[in-house]
Amino acid sequence: MTWSPTPTAHPVLGCAATIITAVHSVSGVDPGYMSAGDKEQALLDLARARDLVEVLWLRVIDSAADVAEDTGAKDVAAWLAANTNLDRGVAAGAQHLARSLERDWLSTGTAVHAGAVTIAQAEVITRCLDDLTAVGRDHPDCAVTPEILAQAETRLIDLAANHTPGELRRLGEKILTVIAPDLAEEAERRQLEAAERRASAATRLTMRRRGDGSTDLSARIPDALAGRLKTYLDAFTSPRTGQGPRAGIIDAATGTKTPFDRLQGQAFCALIECLPTDLMPLHGGSATSVVITIDFDKLRAGLGEGTTLDGTRITAENVRRLACTANLIPAILGTKSEILDLGRSSRLFSRAQRLKEALNHPTCRAHGCSVPATFCEAHHWRTPWSQGGTTNADELKLLCPWHHHRTHDTTYLTKHHPDGSVRFHKRR
Repeated sequence: MTWSPTPTAHPVLGCAATIITAVHSVSGVDPGYMSAGDKEQALLDLARARDLVEVLWLRVIDSAADVAEDTGAKDVAAWLAANTNLDRGVAAGAQHLARSLERDWLSTGTAVHAGAVTIAQAEVITRCLDDLTAVGRDHPDCAVTPEILAQAETRLIDLAANHTPGELRRLGEKILTVIAPDLAEEAERRQLEAAERRASAATRLTMRRRGDGSTDLSARIPDALAGRLKTYLDAFTSPRTGQGPRAGIIDAATGTKTPFDRLQGQAFCALIECLPTDLMPLHGGSATSVVITIDFDKLRAGLGEGTTLDGTRITAENVRRLACTANLIPAILGTKSEILDLGRSSRLFSRAQRLKEALNHPTCRAHGCSVPATFCEAHHWRTPWSQGGTTNADELKLLCPWHHHRTHDTTYLTKHHPDGSVRFHKRR
């Protein structure tokens, strides 16, 4: 099947149709039958073709504001995300790069069109130039002039001929030491401070239970802390092997190799289990303790199952293992001379009292509130300490910060119900 443009077809549409037709025409061809020389040439040509197609795509993106306007989309990136199944962040990055190449850094755009700079390299160059521009804009005393920016752009384009994007990024961080040594130290300090602020603002951690007994964890943290974490994990994995740290470790018993990413995951689990609970904050300290609701005989025999404070079920065997390294507290508190009734000897409830309450009521006691007990604050619900109340276990109710504030807000009427729940009503 061949494609022939209609007289009214725009050349860009004709180009897209030709590319699609050409790719479809070889979709059933097995590259395995190509000679090594042909494969080598195909790899080079297709990489170049990919960049050329992406450059054209970026040019269209930069000119497509009317598409967003016609469809009521916030911008072109939003339209792309909705219509091409791109992640919003990827689409926004493409829109930003398109604007940079077509309007801000024209020399880089020209180099990309000519094949002297790849798209990945262009992303690095434009980001570096944007950072230098921000330094000059936010700190007028650090004179990053347009002339200096032009020199930096030219130098980075030249460096792209012999360096990967990662290498180019590292060179870009030091570009001022080459073209403007007198400004380099101050500008680099400002850039580093700005980068640290961005990293702090972008720091994230999410956890999603898969339903198969495991949890996916995704995090974004500053580079310095990532390096620190890697050092800790390397200490657990002892990656010094003859084939390099990513080769994995051979199990002497089975002869199989454990993948390095699994080793890293196991090291992360070991690190969590080794955290000293006595150094954790009180609220977090409750979460890091292993609270079990298993019969002692079952625990000793390694049969049955236990339940942690957040409701996660674990085998008795795992409970026994954790008991060797973690702070294990029996569900029936008060053993081992642990005092639950402090009377007036302390204003603050003890960790043991909080754990007992959390076991009985794993969420905030306010009606309908699902905030975990480990995030809640201890409240003297019968008589406030300031009015002569005692710090006894039966005086404690765990309330999230929001509802704890409501109990002390005179504009609300607080009612404690027989089932232990707390309800609030706005006074009229």
